[in-house]
Amino acid sequence: MNRWFLYFGVVGLLFSAQSRVAQAHEGHAHKVMGTVATVHESHLEVKDKDGKLSAHVLDSRTKIRRGKVIAKMTDLKVGDRVVVTTIETKDKAGTVVKTVTHVDIGAAVAVTTTTKQ
Repeated sequence: MNRWFLYFGVVGLLFSAQSRVAQAHEGHAHKVMGTVATVHESHLEVKDKDGKLSAHVLDSRTKIRRGKVIAKMTDLKVGDRVVVTTIETKDKAGTVVKTVTHVDIGAAVAVTTTTKQ
């Protein structure tokens, strides 16, 4: 009886490891954090903290939020802090295309001023 539990346990681990490897490569989500450098109807460029630009494709399925509130494409402005979630696919020519699934716009930073008395 114990041998059967061991056998099914090992087989279960092998199948779960195989499915995880398959999910880790093709079509998994990537996140990019930074500021909006350029925004158009179908194109978004994000500059990360090191100054590196990354280009992303926006489509009709892209969801945009500011906090928990749904936002529009026109709410994205150059200089906004964002977290962009993308899925990478290859087009017919073999070029990698980063399609945006979600854009989370950072909440506005409250500026406080202090005065000396």
